[in-house]
Amino acid sequence: MDKNIEKQMNETLISDNARDSAKIYQRENIKIRRHQEEDFFNQSHDYRDFVFSPEGYEGIVLTLYIFILPYLAGLTFLFLFVARASYEYFLEFNLASFFIIWAIGYEVCAVLAIAGIFLAWFKHINSGNP
Repeated sequence: MDKNIEKQMNETLISDNARDSAKIYQRENIKIRRHQEEDFFNQSHDYRDFVFSPEGYEGIVLTLYIFILPYLAGLTFLFLFVARASYEYFLEFNLASFFIIWAIGYEVCAVLAIAGIFLAWFKHINSGNP
């Protein structure tokens, strides 16, 4: 009888140890999950938050944005930095090449987007979030 009681006590102790280690693991897992949720790069974003359009037409407006915004950014870059804001020099460019101007603007937009992401990340770090 004593052996059975001793065996049951050992089994109880083992299960208590297992239960304690499981609780510790759960606490650590919750801390890691919370940290990941607050991490800057694990935030979720929906493109519809950034596209200004009527509901249901986000895809069409996004396509127009992809074609028009880089072209306008390319024209602005050419006018301000290449032609040095001189209308006479700007008119001397061959503006018939849509794709070249679009490619220049695409690069300008990409640099601005990367700079914006970096600044948002920097603000996130300095705001005290882990």
